[in-house]
Amino acid sequence: MKVDDLVIKRVFNCSKRSLFDAWSQAALMAQWFFAAPSKVKDSTVTSHFRIGGEWSVTMYFDDGSQANLHGSYKTINRYTEIAFSWNSPIASNGTVKLFLKELSVNRTELTLVHSDFISEENRQMHNQGWDACLANLEKFIKASHSE
Repeated sequence: MKVDDLVIKRVFNCSKRSLFDAWSQAALMAQWFFAAPSKVKDSTVTSHFRIGGEWSVTMYFDDGSQANLHGSYKTINRYTEIAFSWNSPIASNGTVKLFLKELSVNRTELTLVHSDFISEENRQMHNQGWDACLANLEKFIKASHSE
């Protein structure tokens, strides 16, 4: 049985460039890419941001556990689209596509499409994880634009 793609849309109060940078620069990703309401410490991120380049993220949690994620970049269209493969402790061979659409000078819509889930339960777990990561991205964007 084919499981539906997970599609999440969010609007961020920043330029397309700022949002693209948050996804494409390892030092910035480390500050927001974690699936928990509060940060224990920055995630460990490595990224070779080019088509075919590999990325990895280690997230740290309150209970001392960690999650290791990794993949490779499939598509990069500067300021508009990023696609990468997705492997995590609960999923392998997934695909994540990010689409950035400028709504106005400092408002950008992000559409995240995550596909190739093994079950509906797996899709729901990823939905919760992405909701937490995107909430942290929103906090990061807000903090970096209030300086």
